[in-house]
Amino acid sequence: MTSDRSVPAALPHEPSLVPNALARPVLPAAATDAQWARAWLDAKSAAGLGLRATTLAQYELEARRLLWYANDIGRPLAAWQVSDANDYLAFLANPPASAVSMGRARRTSPNWRPLQGPLSEASRRQSAIIVGILFDWLVRVGALRINPFATVPRARVATGLGSQRRFLELEQIDAVFEAIERRAAFTESARLHKARDRWLVALLFLTGLRASEVIALTWADFECLVGRSGPFWTVRIRQAKGGDDQLVPCDNVMEELARFRRLVGLPPTPSSSDSMAVIPALGGGRQPSRHQGPKPTERQEKLDRQLGTRQAIYIIVRTAFDEAAHRLTSEGRTEDAARLRTASTHWLRHSHATHLLRAGVPVTDVQRALRHRDINTTRRYTHEALEDVAHALAGKISGGRES
Repeated sequence: MTSDRSVPAALPHEPSLVPNALARPVLPAAATDAQWARAWLDAKSAAGLGLRATTLAQYELEARRLLWYANDIGRPLAAWQVSDANDYLAFLANPPASAVSMGRARRTSPNWRPLQGPLSEASRRQSAIIVGILFDWLVRVGALRINPFATVPRARVATGLGSQRRFLELEQIDAVFEAIERRAAFTESARLHKARDRWLVALLFLTGLRASEVIALTWADFECLVGRSGPFWTVRIRQAKGGDDQLVPCDNVMEELARFRRLVGLPPTPSSSDSMAVIPALGGGRQPSRHQGPKPTERQEKLDRQLGTRQAIYIIVRTAFDEAAHRLTSEGRTEDAARLRTASTHWLRHSHATHLLRAGVPVTDVQRALRHRDINTTRRYTHEALEDVAHALAGKISGGRES
């Protein structure tokens, strides 16, 4: 957890002055909004039994946004009514220039701003849910009487098998691979970036991994297991959603894996002792923690540095999507181009699931492969079950074209 400095200061609460505050709250009456938010975040992460790190980071971001806004309008959270909640969501949809960051700034910097631009409808829905959870907690601990977000409509996204619309057709995904392959690559750096970007898109689409899971992968996380029907490849997701390491079948991506490794001068098959980054930063990124022995070459150092953030992955994928959209527009395929301009990194995970189901893979196998919570909470993988999923998925989808 970060210190109190990471949460913007806000106005103190005086029960006699604000209509929503209780006269004798469990939390100190003189506490600030920032102290309330910090207590909530600490409760969520208490003893490591609360939210996983990436979810907690999103909660902290939403708290910081809320406190920045409350401080900006000079209205403490204890004074908020339903109209304030609606005004806040309107602010997220159409923020003033003063709330939009003009560049990267540290959380403790006075130049930090809560937004990069207007939030999408889905992002605003998520903000309303998370901030509503904060207010619910403040009500439960006796700090407030009501949750002003309780009446905010929280339209549920349809969850039926045919309801997911945030995915790309195979022709659109092929256009992304083709756009990457068309990049000029006259220098070694350009060739490495080109190979890395194609490999990243392939990895996300062909495995359905989340961006947060891809960030920390090393080649040692890939492992070939032998089951009843022969060998199959898996990738280990360490401390995955749900708290435990998980194995994901990945036979479908092994051809792209070998292709990338050859292009960057590595053996086609990874080994259990290879701790180099699966998605290298190729400059910048996180400092590698290994290399005991001979000093690594410049190329090894580039390949060993991890990207470090989901934002870095998002930028790479969005760049590829935009390049493909530009080319599709020039070819008159405006609908495909518009689809790609709307898509985000997570669409590749949805695309993975959609095309497996279209290929006839049983929904239970797809759910297991994606490690959706409703499966993981009731059924853990046995070696045999993992093998069944691996062989059910193998060869059902492919992506990319050879240059």
